[in-house]
Amino acid sequence: MDGTNATTTGAGALHFLDGYQNSFLVRVLLALLAICVCTRLVSSYTFRSIKYGKAHHVTPPTLPYWIPGLRHALSLAYDSKGFMAKCFKKYGDGTPFFLDGADQRMLIVLDPDHVKSMLQSAQHFDPNPFIHDQILGALMGSPQAAIDYYNSPEANTDYIQTTHIRQHTTGTNLGLLDKRVCDLLVQSIGESLATTPGTEWKEIPDLFEFVTYHVTYAIATTLLGSSLVSGYPDVVSDLWTHIEATDQFFMGLPRFIIPKAYAARDRLLANMRKYAVKSEELRKHNQVNTTWDPVAGSGLLQEREQIYSELPNHDEYARSAQTLGLLYGGTSLTIPVTFWYLFETLRDPEVHAQVLSEIQTYSTEGPAKYNFMQLTTRPLLQSLHAESTRMYSSNLTVRQVVSPVYNLDDKYTITKGTQVFIANKMNGQFTPGWARVRPEALARPLDVFWAERFVIGGGKGDEKRGRFSDAGLAGCWTSFGGGEHKCPGRHFARNITIVTLAVLMGEYETELVDVDTANKMVPGPNDTAFGTVRPKGKIAARIRRRA
Repeated sequence: MDGTNATTTGAGALHFLDGYQNSFLVRVLLALLAICVCTRLVSSYTFRSIKYGKAHHVTPPTLPYWIPGLRHALSLAYDSKGFMAKCFKKYGDGTPFFLDGADQRMLIVLDPDHVKSMLQSAQHFDPNPFIHDQILGALMGSPQAAIDYYNSPEANTDYIQTTHIRQHTTGTNLGLLDKRVCDLLVQSIGESLATTPGTEWKEIPDLFEFVTYHVTYAIATTLLGSSLVSGYPDVVSDLWTHIEATDQFFMGLPRFIIPKAYAARDRLLANMRKYAVKSEELRKHNQVNTTWDPVAGSGLLQEREQIYSELPNHDEYARSAQTLGLLYGGTSLTIPVTFWYLFETLRDPEVHAQVLSEIQTYSTEGPAKYNFMQLTTRPLLQSLHAESTRMYSSNLTVRQVVSPVYNLDDKYTITKGTQVFIANKMNGQFTPGWARVRPEALARPLDVFWAERFVIGGGKGDEKRGRFSDAGLAGCWTSFGGGEHKCPGRHFARNITIVTLAVLMGEYETELVDVDTANKMVPGPNDTAFGTVRPKGKIAARIRRRA
């Protein structure tokens, strides 16, 4: 009986397998698998032969891939941030390499010599093609007529994008911005404590969201004016919905795939168009306070509106995209860095004591509250900001080759039209580069936060003799870009973090509820290559008025 059953079962299985092997679908799948495996083997061989070959003036290699034609497209579409991070982890030894999303090629550079060369060679590398087509066009929704003007030979918007912003975010103008952000933070946080008596503690379930809301509110009101912000209560949430969809807009995903992101951007632009019309009307009748106006906003924005309104094809639709770009630029990186600056200060008792001492030393009587001109030059506070941007400012710097040919070094050559990307967080953790220019900064590993990494001279904690320095790090620490196109608003970005600490530690008392639990919420330094660096979960804190 058992033998008969075994024979019958075996015959059935063979018949099933025979049919399975003859299945057209199976043959197709096996053929596709064979194609993918062969593609991987060939692309891996090509990558290695270029990387380890002795030839000169060759194009950098493309990373191995499985699917012909599409190459890395599916991986980039599914999780571009995580996929790029994995590429750095496996291939990030300093060799430049291409990622190819169906012929949309991105050259990734990591070696500090390549990075420095690229950032300091403005005649060969131009940020504007990416700014105009991707940032203003795809991300900010600028009308095509305005994009065409930006890309035309007669256009020159560098003054507005760099020099003009720099004029308004340095010197006396920077001091005015600092004070307004400070006053707005005190007001906004004070309103959130309105129902909390005296010096009692108020629980903060999610410190990241708390900082994000209040600092975004303060920046938006400082730049755009109180009328727009108060009349548009969802401006903060809509802005962050838009920011978090950045890579999806860059990939050109249609509205039906990311409807919430498009809807948020639509509302932002609609409100900024209303602002543009009101501001223009007030300016025509000389009815604005040119320093800061509740309706017309900051002097920076008022002048930008005036300058852009005189350019061809710049109606309120084009100007609203520029205004959204200004707000995006002032918040998307600054807010996460501000949070992590605060978090790293709160979780380290020694750093907390030093920072609080600095804040109290430079507090003042009267409406000014704090001497930010002095606070922002303190070595420890500057180093804390630089280290926070190095670890947590996860942005990309992009340049396009505009020369016919450019030699990255003796081996690699790139041609006109190549889009070159720097992943600034990964660049800031490239140990071989730091070892060449500042080995003493490696006293603690680059994947560990070290508040005094950018302080040189003096002993441990010796603030009187130590000084802040980023000298020699042009190819290693690139959070604000570099060269002629270095971020013009970087001083304002730094000051926002210090102003926020002054308010949350000087005006108020803020502490983490459970430091050990909070430490578990810190994401891995190499989890993603770009994008907002958020905690892995909610970090509980509490706040009260300082007695």
